[in-house]
Amino acid sequence: MIPQEFIEELLARTDIVEVVESRVALKKTGQNYSGLCPFHSEKTPSFTVSPDKQFYYCFGCQASGSALKFVMEFDRLDFVAAVESLADKVGLEVPRTQGKGAAEQRERRKSIYEVLEQAAEFYKSRLKSHQHRDRAVEYLKGRGLSGEIARDFALGYAPPEWDGLYSALAKTNHERDLLIASGMVIEKPEEEKIYDRFRDRVMFPIRDLRGRVIAFGGRLLGDGQPKYLNSPETDVFHKGRELYGLFEARRRNHKLERLLVVEGYMDVVALAQYGISYAVATLGTATSREHMERMYRLVSSLAFCFDGDEAGRNAAWKALQTSLPLMQDGRSARFLFLPEGEDPDSLIRQEGKDKFEYRLQESPHLPDFFFDKLRSEVDMDSLEGKAALSKAAVPLINTIPDGVFKQLMIDRLSDHTGLSRDRLLEVMGNDNTSQRPGPARRREQEVSAGTSRTSLAEAALALILRQPELAGQFDEEVYGRLGQLPECRLLVEVIRLIRSEGLDSPAFVMARYENHGDSGTLKTLAEQEALLDVSELPDEFSGIINALTRKLEVQSIQELRRDLLKKPFAELSTSERQMLREITRGTYAPGKQE
Repeated sequence: MIPQEFIEELLARTDIVEVVESRVALKKTGQNYSGLCPFHSEKTPSFTVSPDKQFYYCFGCQASGSALKFVMEFDRLDFVAAVESLADKVGLEVPRTQGKGAAEQRERRKSIYEVLEQAAEFYKSRLKSHQHRDRAVEYLKGRGLSGEIARDFALGYAPPEWDGLYSALAKTNHERDLLIASGMVIEKPEEEKIYDRFRDRVMFPIRDLRGRVIAFGGRLLGDGQPKYLNSPETDVFHKGRELYGLFEARRRNHKLERLLVVEGYMDVVALAQYGISYAVATLGTATSREHMERMYRLVSSLAFCFDGDEAGRNAAWKALQTSLPLMQDGRSARFLFLPEGEDPDSLIRQEGKDKFEYRLQESPHLPDFFFDKLRSEVDMDSLEGKAALSKAAVPLINTIPDGVFKQLMIDRLSDHTGLSRDRLLEVMGNDNTSQRPGPARRREQEVSAGTSRTSLAEAALALILRQPELAGQFDEEVYGRLGQLPECRLLVEVIRLIRSEGLDSPAFVMARYENHGDSGTLKTLAEQEALLDVSELPDEFSGIINALTRKLEVQSIQELRRDLLKKPFAELSTSERQMLREITRGTYAPGKQE
């Protein structure tokens, strides 16, 4: 059996919009997304996907469920195979447990969630009515927070008593054990003592993507240490993967487009108070790959906020190195360095939203910070310095997934060192220090390896000839762009034929090409040995089409860059200069200027 808590974690880390959008064409409609239902034939969209509820529903056929159910129904997979498919995409390994133990563990987790919710209500009530509440209220007002923002983030107050929470919630031995398991109280058997973990603190509930309270952070009001205290690791809380404020950011933004990563709870809340409603904070740890993977599944643009001193820049450099293997085309990262002595909380109160966002807009993109940092450590006026820059940069660039962004980073290194692009590629090909590729990169490599003797377009054709309904995975706009690649001519032609005539059998497709000039090619591809199970074909086809799309984007951006560089810089228009800057930074997205 697959433990229920793993299913819950998997769904919490999976974005249903991303899952559905890779298989069905969706359009943003208000807070939700809509499209033609994949489970019944229709001409008017009645299929909706809710990012807030992480749920899909069809008003036509009443199909509904979570991302897991969608994968089961759309990909025609059984429960276990669907779980494994989603887990692979988010980098999780599927555990197995025996029946009775799994049920007990599931009930235990459910009870912990309930006691944490009760604790949150206890702290909120004490912020409203406790005899010492004035200290907490004055602190929050002094930080410029309103009652509305305190309500939205469910802020509370832990009284100074040693057992305030324990006395209120532990009426039975079972409730006492749950409070201990949730980390809310501490037991010292040798001293026969049980007492509250949080005392005389402003309380910040930490919520998962489903809005469940999973832990707390507490800010001390009086003297003493530590100033900030977090819940310990529990069955429902793992601080290395959670982000404070992520639930609130998604709830406050109908379409969340970017996230700002800051250090503390109060930074997140204060920024939201002043209109920056997309900030999140790590929980006393450096930003990990797991944090970034979670954020990049929700948005394409991240900004990291650090102190401007040496320690802050060192922390920023570590974050940059962590982000490089995740920098797929279309993703971006910025690094905002604050003035000395300021934090986001103090700065937003001094400057307001507009000036803070201007700082953010002008903060260096990842390529700028990357090369400025490495160039500052060598003598760029000497050959030795340029060689040292190349030696430092090559292993790091090699960790970036293949695509336009990686190619532009190589071009930028070529400009700085004077080495030709071909020579750099040769050096990078001999470099063995790149990190082990993640699941998405391994998938691309598997697609490439599986199609080494045929082109990507031919491999996609072979899949289409085996399962014609795969043609419905992408909309006409995608296939229209692929038609620009000469090798995709026949692929696009066959796809359009299948879609226009509703062909659902390989035999029907082959019959339409009888006595046709391409019949021999199609016959050869149709007779290829089937190496994949039918359940694996949708992912395989999707991976190949995405690889072809990236190939087209690389070509178009390279052509655009060459055209722009042919003109003297002084003759470039303002928009052309901006375009060239974005191409050089690796942030240019084809079509966004239109």
